[in-house]
Amino acid sequence: MTLVEMLERNEREFPNKIAIIYRHTGITYRELNVTVDKIANALIAMGLKKGDRVGLMLPRVPELIVSFLSIAKAQGIVVPINFELLEEKIRTILINILPRYLIIHENFLDLAKRSLPSGLKIPIIAVGERMNGEEFFWEEMLKGKSSPPPALEVKENDVVYLNYTTGSTGNPKGAITTHSHIYWNTVASIDALKMTSNDVHLCMFAPFAHPHEIFARPLYLGGTMVLVDKIYPKSIAEAIAHHQVTCMMGLAPMYENLLEVLEHKTYNFGSLRIPESGGMYTRPELIERFKRKVGVPILSVLGTTETAGIAIANRPGETIISGSAGKPCKSYEVKIVDEYDMELPKNEIGEMIFKGPGVVQGYYQDPINTQSCFKNGWYYSGDLGRRDEENNFYFIERKSGMMKVAGLKVYPLEIELALLEHPDIKEVAIISVKDTLRGEIPKAVIVTKNGVDLTEKEVIAFCRDRLPNYMVPRIVELREALPKIGSGKINKKELQMERI
Repeated sequence: MTLVEMLERNEREFPNKIAIIYRHTGITYRELNVTVDKIANALIAMGLKKGDRVGLMLPRVPELIVSFLSIAKAQGIVVPINFELLEEKIRTILINILPRYLIIHENFLDLAKRSLPSGLKIPIIAVGERMNGEEFFWEEMLKGKSSPPPALEVKENDVVYLNYTTGSTGNPKGAITTHSHIYWNTVASIDALKMTSNDVHLCMFAPFAHPHEIFARPLYLGGTMVLVDKIYPKSIAEAIAHHQVTCMMGLAPMYENLLEVLEHKTYNFGSLRIPESGGMYTRPELIERFKRKVGVPILSVLGTTETAGIAIANRPGETIISGSAGKPCKSYEVKIVDEYDMELPKNEIGEMIFKGPGVVQGYYQDPINTQSCFKNGWYYSGDLGRRDEENNFYFIERKSGMMKVAGLKVYPLEIELALLEHPDIKEVAIISVKDTLRGEIPKAVIVTKNGVDLTEKEVIAFCRDRLPNYMVPRIVELREALPKIGSGKINKKELQMERI
């Protein structure tokens, strides 16, 4: 089933149901489909052909959803661009994809223009207030009467977008994603999380990181999505309470921030039944604190850009095993293998590999990484993990993040979790530093709560009570903040590069 079929079915079956809520304004499925048809027809009239790429630099606003679905209806390929990247990185992506058009929010117009490759003309469709000098304007494209849908056949195996990785461990790679990939992942996640057409969804992922996850589930179910363009904890809390959000997706720090907000003001989170946490490790202590305060536990899930969303999940109503991301979702196969591609016994650490109809088959214009990461139908994630006797899977560390201290394997996450038990530590990143005696040693980069001053000696002593000697950080650095990538995860690559 394609995204286009989902949208047109919803307009037929419940045209007056609210599809999108944004800033207390509702957009029905009929209104959404009418708008999508207008933009799709305008793009076709402007010369968009099947397979043409269209770059998006849009915040979490209705135009993001409309653009995605309109390009899909016009048989184009959506390419969300990370507007938090440096200009040269954006320029590299633009040269790689050679987009037919760029749809740019007014907030990012200057950035987009500075990032344009020299000598390459890419027309811009401006979203927002009318600006002089632009060739096309979103509002102009919406003028006129309603138009029939484009007379084009969109198929399940058509490529619908290039889902670029965040590039936390290397250059961003564009996962070639079809309608079918999104469909199978959506069905799998809905099955695992027991979602229904009555659910109200709030997804706080960055609009350039897995943007389909903002709308694919409610679109398939005929549910409602709430868009919050600001990531302030108070704004999120107000949206949950006011719109009676039932399902939400975000990173662990967002839930930490929500708990801080709830300490100072009461919000009614009674509607919330599925708080989903992916993208990074979620500490069991945070899950328990959230359950005590809100009444439901955070559900840890695990997925990648290449699996088109979550592939492993904890289920609502089931016992959550401490530290586990849960069991594989419907239609996904997961294995733990060694460096020789042999499947490992239970509880042994190895690389997590994935297979299934929701798993993409390669990267755009990138045969080297495609050949390296996709073998015999399996996607090799570069994530180290293990599985237990009950088929629960556990994330250990990025394969590239593992270090060897005097020949012994050290996983930074283990040290980070130990340090986060300290009452004055808010965030921590463990990185590798070269050492003539041991080969590598762990360094701790720490952000304390309320700017509390900790000494290196205090931090090391705290670790010695909890970790083997070879895992204790030998260097400690305090900072006011840690660098983040667009998804909100700590940018260890940047921290590591500072050592070079």
